[in-house]
Amino acid sequence: MADLVDVSFPVEGILPKKETCADAFITKYPEWNGDGTLIAILDTGVDPGAAGLQTTPSGKPKIVDLIDATGSGDVNTSCVVEAQNGVIKGLTGRNLQIPASWKNPTGQYHIGTKVLFELYPKGLKDRILKERKEQQWDPQHRVALADSIKRLENFDNKHNGNSNLSPEDKCIREDLQAQVDILTNFDKKSVDVGPVFDCIVFHDGNTWRACIDTSEKGELDQCKLLASYREEHEFGRINNSDMLNYSVNIHNDGNVLEICANAGSHGTHVACITAGYFPDKPERNGLAPGAQIIGVKIGDSRLGSMETGTALVRAMIKVIEHKCDLINYSYGEASHWNNSGRVCSILLCFITVECVP
Repeated sequence: MADLVDVSFPVEGILPKKETCADAFITKYPEWNGDGTLIAILDTGVDPGAAGLQTTPSGKPKIVDLIDATGSGDVNTSCVVEAQNGVIKGLTGRNLQIPASWKNPTGQYHIGTKVLFELYPKGLKDRILKERKEQQWDPQHRVALADSIKRLENFDNKHNGNSNLSPEDKCIREDLQAQVDILTNFDKKSVDVGPVFDCIVFHDGNTWRACIDTSEKGELDQCKLLASYREEHEFGRINNSDMLNYSVNIHNDGNVLEICANAGSHGTHVACITAGYFPDKPERNGLAPGAQIIGVKIGDSRLGSMETGTALVRAMIKVIEHKCDLINYSYGEASHWNNSGRVCSILLCFITVECVP
C-alpha cells in the first residue's frame, strides 16, 4: 500500500485544481492570472509574513492593506506626554527609552497599553499560558510552597506537637499555616492575565508611526517602528515564542492605534488558495496568483474568532473604500432568518451584481 501513496499530498493536494477543473482553465488562459484584480479576504486576518503572500508575478505587493474591523486590536492612545532626557513614563509605569534615531519634530508622544492576550488566537493563548506556568510560575511557586511547609513543620517539631502554645505562639503558627493555605490555593486559582505592553504613537513630520514595547523593559530600540500597513507594507513580530506577526494602523490624529494580528489561520489559508504566488514552486500557486488582496479581520480574538455585525459593516466600508473587485467570505454560522437583518441589508446596498451576456 505504501507504493500507492500520493507524495504530493498534502502540500499541492490540498488545493484541488484538477477536481474543480481550475487547472484546465489556467492551461487554456495562462495570461489570465488575476493581474489588476483586488480581492478582499473577510476572515480571521491574513498573515503578512506567510509564504506565497509577498509579491505578485509582476513584483507588486501581494497584500495592499491589513485591517482589523473587530476592534479587538484597538488601543486608546489619547494620552499625550513629552520626553524628559530621552525618557517617557509609560502607562504601565515603565521608563521607555526613546531611540536617538526616532524623528519627532513636536516632541509629543501618544501613549497607551495593550494586554497581549487580547490579540492571541485561543490555541496560541492556551499554549503560551501552559509554557508561562511551567517556566515562570511553577519553579518559583514550588520553592515558596516547600519553604512555607518546612517552616510550619519546624515550628511544630520545636513545640512538641503544639500541645501547650502561648497566645503569641498560636498566632505565629496560624500565620505559618495561612501561608501554606494561600500558596496552595494560588496554584489552583491563580489567573495569568499575560503581558501588558506599552504602546507609543508619534508623528515624524511625514507620517504617523507606532511602536509596541515587546521587550517589556522600555528598550524601544529593540522593537519595531511601524507606519500604517498600507503606507510601507511593514510588519513586526511579538516574539519568537508565539511567532505572531502584527501590523498597525493609526487613526484620529494619533489617538487610536489599531494593532492587526490574526485570530486564526483560516484567513491566511483562503488568501493563499485565492491568490498565493510561489515563484519557485508554481504548483502551489493559488487560482489567481497575479491578484492583490486586502486582509480584513472580522473574527474577534476576544470572542474566539466569532464575527460580529459591527465588524462586517466596517469591513464592507473598507471594501468600498478600496474599490475591491471581489470578496472572499467563507465565514459565518447558521442564521434563523435567511437574507434578513441589518448586515444583509447593508451588503445588498453595497454590492452590485453585473450580468455580462
